[in-house]
Amino acid sequence: MRSRCGLVALLLLASCSAPAGETPATAPTPTTTPSPAAPGSTTPAQAYQIQGCTSPPVTFSPLCEIYELAQESHVDGPFPSGNLAALALEGLRQFSTEATEPAPRILFCAIPDRAFEELCAELARRVAESALPVGPAVEAAATAMANLGLGAYTYYVPPEEAEAFRANGLVRGLGILLDATDAAGSKCMRIAEACPLEVVFVLEDNPGAEAGMRAGDRIVAVEGSPVEGRGFTALASELAGDETGTVAVTVQRGEETLPLVVERGELEIPTVEVDFPLPSIAYLRIPDFEEDIPGLVHGALSAVIQARPQTIVVDLRDNPGGYIHSAVEVASEFISDGVVVVEEWREGTEEYEALPGGLATNQRLVVMVNGGTASAAEIFAGALRDRRGATIVGTATFGKDAVQIPFGLNNGGELHVVVARWRTPAGQTVGTGGLVPDRWVEWAAAATLEDAVAAAVEAAS
Repeated sequence: MRSRCGLVALLLLASCSAPAGETPATAPTPTTTPSPAAPGSTTPAQAYQIQGCTSPPVTFSPLCEIYELAQESHVDGPFPSGNLAALALEGLRQFSTEATEPAPRILFCAIPDRAFEELCAELARRVAESALPVGPAVEAAATAMANLGLGAYTYYVPPEEAEAFRANGLVRGLGILLDATDAAGSKCMRIAEACPLEVVFVLEDNPGAEAGMRAGDRIVAVEGSPVEGRGFTALASELAGDETGTVAVTVQRGEETLPLVVERGELEIPTVEVDFPLPSIAYLRIPDFEEDIPGLVHGALSAVIQARPQTIVVDLRDNPGGYIHSAVEVASEFISDGVVVVEEWREGTEEYEALPGGLATNQRLVVMVNGGTASAAEIFAGALRDRRGATIVGTATFGKDAVQIPFGLNNGGELHVVVARWRTPAGQTVGTGGLVPDRWVEWAAAATLEDAVAAAVEAAS
């Protein structure tokens, strides 16, 4: 078994403060305020004191850190504080738990902006009325603010769920890539009838595939409990578990409802493959764009070039992506010079150019893609089409144009932030429907390698 788990850079933030130009939340002279009692209530009002985020109590750290990261790092930031505060307040109002904890004498409420003052009053009221635990309540508010107010692909992952995903998005223990998208194409962090939990692809020779899961399946229940109304990351975490034991999954496949039982296990990640299925045609399969892929592709191409093929077919089907720098390095094997991808940051654009010394800069290129071709794989495919005239065959790709960085938070959770978006060298975005292939091809699940390659080459001719 060969493990190739990618490295994830985590930036630890010790504190947060109000962005430049906004009113600091900390009052010059902190004041203690009683929370308003509910009408007819005999419960004593809970006093609370508002303070800023310079040195927040640990219970308020997620709210402070997420707000600061959103305002300072998100490509679309800064966001109106009032909008984020309203979402946080709604998240608090919807939060419920049977757990309780003794109410503090004074609730020290750390908020990043004055717009969050109503959150403090609501929290203090509920603490007084029902001994609501402060930490989980604030985390619920911060989760709503992050997952509903910062756009697709920016989301908060609680500490207990942070290990559910590999760096490229695969669910650990199962080897499946999940998505939840509404009819307008917007990503959802909470599952609903209009926003189902769908399997984008299933990694072959891994637990999900062995249990019979297929791309296109809609997961409707986990361990007998319906998924509707539940959070995306929470479901991924439950599916992954600790990568041992079994998990019962009910899927909707067309008109059929199928109960499946998956035996979790350590993922067997495919490696780069090379074959020569037809005369003068070389086949190169790239499974992802993790850290070791550039070296593996370089070694594979060394063998390919010795055979002097006229055409190289690059298979990116069900490639979930990985690291941008890996995609750029691999693209440089096929592109002699010039721009590979353009990133658009808040501060401006950044271009990544091809590295010298590519081994396959002259052969005809055909690129196989499907709905599981995502992120860095889309960068690679777009670059080969724009810079080398490669013909893309298959079906529309996944459509992820976001450049994400996972930031580690003090509570052990993570905030995945979209810090930039990317475009192909010709300026195309995949954020509105993915890369549309030059020739549409749908391969049968049972197609042999020779048949799949022959269909791709014929379509590209």
